[in-house]
Amino acid sequence: MQDSNKAENSQERDINDIFTDILFSEEHIIKDSYKEGYEQEPFLSFANCHMVDFFTNSAYNNLLPRDIQKEVKDIGEKEVINLIFANDFSQAPCLKKFVENSSKFTLRNCNNVCWPVDAFLDKLRNWGCNNIEKFRLKVFMTAKKSHEVEILSAVTASISKISNISHLVDIGDGKGYLSSLLALHHGIPVLGVDASNINTCSAVKRVNKLSKVWNGIERSPNKSYPSKRDNTNSANVHLYKQVTQFVDKDFNLQKLICDTYLIEPSSQRLGVVGLHTCGDLAADSLKIFNKNDYIKSVCNVGCCYHLITEKFENSHLNDDEFGFPLSKYLNNRKTVIGRSARMIANQSVDRILEAKELPNITIYYRALLQVLLEQYCTKLPTKHVGKFRKQPQNFIEYSKVAMKRIDVDVDISEEKIKEFSSLYECRIDELNIFYLLRCKLAPVIETLILLDRLLFLHEKGFENSFLIQFFDPVVSPRCYGIVALKNDD
Repeated sequence: MQDSNKAENSQERDINDIFTDILFSEEHIIKDSYKEGYEQEPFLSFANCHMVDFFTNSAYNNLLPRDIQKEVKDIGEKEVINLIFANDFSQAPCLKKFVENSSKFTLRNCNNVCWPVDAFLDKLRNWGCNNIEKFRLKVFMTAKKSHEVEILSAVTASISKISNISHLVDIGDGKGYLSSLLALHHGIPVLGVDASNINTCSAVKRVNKLSKVWNGIERSPNKSYPSKRDNTNSANVHLYKQVTQFVDKDFNLQKLICDTYLIEPSSQRLGVVGLHTCGDLAADSLKIFNKNDYIKSVCNVGCCYHLITEKFENSHLNDDEFGFPLSKYLNNRKTVIGRSARMIANQSVDRILEAKELPNITIYYRALLQVLLEQYCTKLPTKHVGKFRKQPQNFIEYSKVAMKRIDVDVDISEEKIKEFSSLYECRIDELNIFYLLRCKLAPVIETLILLDRLLFLHEKGFENSFLIQFFDPVVSPRCYGIVALKNDD
């Protein structure tokens, strides 16, 4: 299981080159030379624009490149929306250049640093893991979760075998979807750790139900549910244990395993796994792997990028209390992404384009409400409007509910609100185009976050570190993860 230092150094150079292109290239993703200082941050102002401020900050005019604005005007807004959904820019060269430059900096086009999952499984087989295949569980979980667990359990089991792992720790275990399959099907002792006692209790109930029908499931995996005569408890149910604990970079997993499984530290070779660990927990998983010799592998798929703590956004933080940046390369450049940009990194461009999905009308209503508030309020409210369970019929209905939620009493009649709304109706397609083009930057920002994590591991000397596309991005938008294995001395 040895990869050459030459290959490692080559991958570090590849990552550094991608960072340089994203952050500092003259061929900007958004070239906006009329805005002073913008050349050093080619896309962040666009990505960090909050849609609430779309009208009040004149985002379309100030942040969308002039050449694209002109092209939209010439072609027509509705037709441009159709072109974006059709991915056909033959008649729109400026839009084509923007989309191509955006796509160039996405992980699916970073062939030297991002592995397809099947290619990575082939690599694991070449390292000696030949007998672990994917197993799809169709009960007790959604189709999306089934897809994720099928793939990640096979990869994790393979890594565990190669690294001779004695116990796995699932950080951010949730309801135990991944852990239960690793224990019941692959026979690996797994400790599920979650900060929520509700999740832990749900995991216990779920695995108890699952274990009662497990033998029937394994014999007939294509059945939607096994028959009652197959209800035989799994012999491996005791391998999966659950605890409620908050985990950070300094958490002692070794002691927790000792106390839970009643074993000595000397017999431990731990692996860390996490499926959609939230915010900084993904970064903390890598820090735990780096810090502790007894942890021999890590396999992590992160999510909730908007909850990541950024070092250079938060001057009050200590040196290691952050989730971005991890690498020396981006630390030396004091790289900042911004919360709104990280928020759009959570969006799935693939789903939006496949479904031809325009932004929810409430996004337009909220931007419109902000204009109204700035005109009629002496002091702007700080509360959030939040989501609507039931779609408002019009802006009048939306504004009434929204102002009640944020404790605002504006002296304005329904007729005035209607007149106010009619002034902006002609600009809704502007907002839609802005939103769709901004979504194109989502995978670019995700690339920056994930490559930072991969480079951190390489900088720490872990040559067997990989970035992998595990899942179908339409089924599971957060489809990328990090795998690293330590070489035994």
